[in-house]
Amino acid sequence: MNMDYISQGTAAMKRLRRAADKARQIQREQLLDILRQNSGTAYGERFGFSEIRSTSDFQSRVPLSLYQDYEPYIEAILSGEKCQLTAEDPVYFAITSGSTGTPKYVPVTETDMAVHRDYIHWGVYGMVRDHFPQLPPEALFGKILHVGEFARTQLPGGQLCGVRSASLYQWLDRDGGFDVSDYCVPKEVLFPERVEDLTYLKVRFALAERRLTAIHSVFLHRVVGVLDYIREHWELLLRDMAEGTVDGGIPLSEPWRHKLRLWLPPNPQRAAELRPLSINRQPGDMVRRIWPDIRYILGIGGQNFPVYTRAMEFYAGSVPIHHFIYGASEGFLSIAAGVGVPDAYILLPEAGFFEFLPVSDEAGTALTIEQVEAGKRYELVFTNHSGLYRYRMRDVLEIVGFFAEAPVVRFCYRLNQALNVADEKLNTEHLRSAMELFQKRTGKQAAFCVQEDYSARPGRYLFYIEGPLQPGAESLLDNCLQAVSPGYRGCRSMGDIAPPRVRSLSFGSFQRYEESLARSGRTMVQYKPVQILHDEAARKYFAAEADKFEGMMET
Repeated sequence: MNMDYISQGTAAMKRLRRAADKARQIQREQLLDILRQNSGTAYGERFGFSEIRSTSDFQSRVPLSLYQDYEPYIEAILSGEKCQLTAEDPVYFAITSGSTGTPKYVPVTETDMAVHRDYIHWGVYGMVRDHFPQLPPEALFGKILHVGEFARTQLPGGQLCGVRSASLYQWLDRDGGFDVSDYCVPKEVLFPERVEDLTYLKVRFALAERRLTAIHSVFLHRVVGVLDYIREHWELLLRDMAEGTVDGGIPLSEPWRHKLRLWLPPNPQRAAELRPLSINRQPGDMVRRIWPDIRYILGIGGQNFPVYTRAMEFYAGSVPIHHFIYGASEGFLSIAAGVGVPDAYILLPEAGFFEFLPVSDEAGTALTIEQVEAGKRYELVFTNHSGLYRYRMRDVLEIVGFFAEAPVVRFCYRLNQALNVADEKLNTEHLRSAMELFQKRTGKQAAFCVQEDYSARPGRYLFYIEGPLQPGAESLLDNCLQAVSPGYRGCRSMGDIAPPRVRSLSFGSFQRYEESLARSGRTMVQYKPVQILHDEAARKYFAAEADKFEGMMET
């Protein structure tokens, strides 16, 4: 253990508690500080930041905004112009495809990076320390397997760029000074020159590491994918470990093969230790069986990703999960309320200024943190340190409690992610609830995705679900959808929507889809499992997978 996780984590928790104790005051002061610092920018002059003296002034002068309101300013920044949105120059540009597929370039300042580092990065270790107060540091923090990658990417102008979840690591290593000695892979594996699938390589290092104490990811499904890989390739991995080879069927380029043979010489002793575990035949609780000293797993799961959360519980047994953050490209603005606490995220008072639009009253006034109520839902509006002002996140959050004065929230769904065949507006929360009910009634746990289907009249939903389905599955799914969505139920009763169609996929279809994205150069560290198919390429992929499965069943 080379980093001082104990002192850094303890300091982060003290900062969080102090900020939460005075969250209302900090929010008021911070808003005025952000406006004062950026009053001389093009955006600040346009909306009179220098004349704003209160929250009500801010709300009356500055309109609610979306990304397109910032595009001219961001284009100017990328062209080299200064003081467009912030007086502070961005140090990173988070790139996201957004809901339309068009790339968005979201600036991130050093102030935002510091909040991420001081409250989230170190805060995780502080919460882990609090969860295991009796363990000595060397038993708690050993080697870390990070399943993500932080490829070194830059815009033509030289600015650091990439997915937001990789931004902190790129920023920390901007001068090559980030110490990775506590990670179980070499630095060039964590920071590859280009994005590619390095799962085999990471797994080889992880299996060789006896002292692994943590697995880190952004989303739990990436951890599940790595554990699936270990289970499916168990004998191959142990053979390569024992012989110091790289199987010819592994899709790994020759330079990486050469490096891996140098990094990991034959290790028959470790292979012999692992072989009796028979992970390929007995995968339950495999995490602790492979790494007895494992203490926690980091990754977003919970109600939004129920299939992967249950798979993680099967693989990890009693190993606790820290559910990391609720955040987006526009801001890393919260941290999970503790180890083993899903679907509850503390909004960080110093991450920016929060406003809340009641979802039940679209014409209502935006509320501040002292006005929100537990149990109610709001669309989040966020003003950050990087040049977004009154930005509509389009996320609906439920207030599930408070940490001192700081709201604790649960992500419910995105307003712009919905199925809408006949104005029923079925959102992702409806879908998850319907599928959980369907899975409960069928006893079938499987990944799924769905799209609108207008090949028949009236329109309907087309579901893709892994594995064969029992007779009557479509009717049962229709009943489940009606049970969770009054809008869907009303449209069905009026004949505006036809019953859903369900097509089966072979097991592993979703994993193969993710692998195809990785091979095409898509960075997967921030990828979320696909649920609603808006992208035409994704629709073609799942249609082809269903065709293949149906062809096999016929033969």
